[in-house]
Amino acid sequence: MGTVVYLLVGQRGSGKSYYAKRTMENQSGLTIVSRDEILVRLFGSANLGAYGGEHFFAGKVMHRLLRRKLSTQTDVRLILDTWTGDSIERERLVAKLRQYGANRVVALYFTTPLDTVNAWFWKKPGIARISEMNEKRGQGLVFFSEDAPAHDHKVFHILASDINSNGFDQVVRVDPRGELITLV
Repeated sequence: MGTVVYLLVGQRGSGKSYYAKRTMENQSGLTIVSRDEILVRLFGSANLGAYGGEHFFAGKVMHRLLRRKLSTQTDVRLILDTWTGDSIERERLVAKLRQYGANRVVALYFTTPLDTVNAWFWKKPGIARISEMNEKRGQGLVFFSEDAPAHDHKVFHILASDINSNGFDQVVRVDPRGELITLV
């Protein structure tokens, strides 16, 4: 079988973490590395500003974990839940994963419908609508415009339109509301 990494590719609120959790509960022999979990362990929240350096530091920690897991173990099946914004980032990440020891890198590309993304986005912890800023100020929330999920959905899928040429061994389209895909 070799070492396989399943990279979750989807916008914020598309159900990546939810799907990973369901998969881990229903399929044995999987390992997960989650950038958000690293951020929470290190800084208490995954919803941090873009300019404080926390995301950069968490990325370094994530890569050390990946390097250790992929280079020291054989027959690893690993789910990687991290930000994969555009084709350049995805290609670099795929190359790094191969350098660390991954034999196969499979993209699980989330095709979550916009209405579902919109509902799930606003349920994420630490996120609030900008219209709620006056009543929720000082609660450590990140505020987004009402159309943020729709804008993210459109932009993300434009940026992922070339996903089949990003160096993956396979691209599997996933609707997280449906049946789990067996990861082999």
